Amino acid sequence: MNISTYSKKEIRSMIDEKRTEAVSGSTVRMLFVPNHVNEENFDEFLSTYSQICGQEYDSVIVIESHTQQLDKKLSMPSNLIFKTKLGEITVNDKLRNEFCDEEDDFFIADEGYSKKMSLYDQLPFLQSCLDEFEILSLQIGGYDPAIVRELAFTIDELMLNRNSLIVFCCDIPAGKPAELETLRDLVINKNDTGLLHYLNSNDKNVKGARTFMTGILVARAWDLNVEFKDDVAEKSNITGFARLQQQVAV
Repeated sequence: MNISTYSKKEIRSMIDEKRTEAVSGSTVRMLFVPNHVNEENFDEFLSTYSQICGQEYDSVIVIESHTQQLDKKLSMPSNLIFKTKLGEITVNDKLRNEFCDEEDDFFIADEGYSKKMSLYDQLPFLQSCLDEFEILSLQIGGYDPAIVRELAFTIDELMLNRNSLIVFCCDIPAGKPAELETLRDLVINKNDTGLLHYLNSNDKNVKGARTFMTGILVARAWDLNVEFKDDVAEKSNITGFARLQQQVAV
């Protein structure tokens, strides 16, 4: 399917139909969504993005794993804007430079840029949910687990106290219930070493494993509550979100 055929009003209306009552005072800091939207996973996109409707963010970072190994292991396109049918989104150039200044593996580079990036599947949903925000696109172009840890560490350092949303693009197939249970156990038990080993093994079916692992590591560092969504009747992918832990009154 082509998400660009829908107007902002149409997308927002479909998202609003999926909205459920949010936890009072909770802020969603992360989304885990498929790399690309299609007819099979459209409902999953709508349901997941409904979690951020009504919230405000200064910046949104969209992270994806490149399908090939890049010379620049952590690359950010040089665009000053990204454009969709729904309008233009300004790139947070200051934040992009902060990432480059923080660690040596971050580069402003167009080696992996294309209109087929997952970013372009996420933007219409973000534009339909949020009024004003700046965007940053980041691609993981290396397979070394150390790159994942470096990215997670840098996000933790730079973004913890900022009003930002991070979108992690990864395909977790719903047709593999045993794999989902394995992932659930590893996440719930905070077994990050086991999760990293599993996602780097030949047994996994997750596409975008490096991105998924980055999100989990940051969620652990920020003490976020990671929830996998299972409210879509016939789903092709498992999606999820992470939000601040709800404070219990004493």
